Amino acid sequence: MSVFAGGSAYNMARDIADGYIIATELTFKLYKPPDFQTFALEIEKLLREIRGTQPATNDTEALQKRQRRMQRLQQALTIANGVRYRR
Repeated sequence: MSVFAGGSAYNMARDIADGYIIATELTFKLYKPPDFQTFALEIEKLLREIRGTQPATNDTEALQKRQRRMQRLQQALTIANGVRYRR
């Protein structure tokens, strides 16, 4: 059974970005070092994908959505790294 919510690291990262999963320290409780690496890799991939799509500068709603997605992913990555380094 996968430790990732949603079945895979990519699905979990996408769900975090969309706000379906809220990342906390308990989210990463069962993770082993390879799981952290896989999760970080998928987060970085998704962040690059989101950064690569630029909405129009006058589309405020799309800009806010993009920023929220990036913020959620960055926050999840920071929490995961904190949990990993404390072990």
